[in-house]
Amino acid sequence: MKTIHWHVGSGRGGSTLIQSLFNEPTLHQVFAQNSLKYDSNIYLGIGNANLVPATEFDRNAWKPLRDEFFTPLNSESVENFFVTQENLFGVLTDKDTTNFCDVSCEAISYLAEDFHSKIVILIRRQDTFIESLYNQRLKRYESRTFQDFLDDTTLDNLNWHSVINTYANTFGSENVTVLPFEKKVLNTNGIDDFIAGVLAAIGVEQKIEFNNIPIMNPSLSSRVFDLQRLANQTLTEREAHGLADWFQVNIPKLPDDPYTLMSDADRKKVIDYFKESNEKMFKEYMPNYDPSYYLDAD
Repeated sequence: MKTIHWHVGSGRGGSTLIQSLFNEPTLHQVFAQNSLKYDSNIYLGIGNANLVPATEFDRNAWKPLRDEFFTPLNSESVENFFVTQENLFGVLTDKDTTNFCDVSCEAISYLAEDFHSKIVILIRRQDTFIESLYNQRLKRYESRTFQDFLDDTTLDNLNWHSVINTYANTFGSENVTVLPFEKKVLNTNGIDDFIAGVLAAIGVEQKIEFNNIPIMNPSLSSRVFDLQRLANQTLTEREAHGLADWFQVNIPKLPDDPYTLMSDADRKKVIDYFKESNEKMFKEYMPNYDPSYYLDAD
């Protein structure tokens, strides 16, 4: 039986960079050497179908995708395939919402009914995830202050241990690989970065050097937050998007810039809220990584 490796997110966890780098000719050659194939059309097909998020699984809606993209994989000469689609992570954050991870599992199981599915999940500490998500929303017409955004976030939906358990219960814990997004945590297991971690998870052991890796989907610098929020309140959506696009190119948040949106008190509160579940997550799914960063505020 052929295998499909599914990278399902999370959002704000390097998905855009993965989608970009895995399209590079050099990586396609490496994949071929490992009887592995990545087809970005599958990512686009699922994304353009507008089937997620959804409160229930509709077999008839997913069937055209299965027929177009997945059934033909049986005729391919390779034995392993890689699919990346962060919309299948199944996590919602807004107030009074419920995650749909179980629906995503149904969709994956249906699309890959004739295949062995393996799941790859990248997670990041909940406080910086919320900050990064707000930054992304700000680029797309968010008008709330960060504090209002935080107050409207359903924290229980960000219990990564519970989310991962949903996938593990469907596909088997032995078929679920969980990776921390943060380099400082990856390094505690001898992994250089999350790209190397994903490649290892899908069976590519070669060490690949990437030169001049671009910053994909960059966050905005905190210096422009007030300006962008004002634009979102006063300009048309199209105009505000245009300004955000200019800001992210010309005044982006740099990789080493600290996260400053959350107060120290709120950051500690968020980290403490997930401390027990994060500890379980590391013990069960990431035992070779040092969990310290996820358990205590810096």
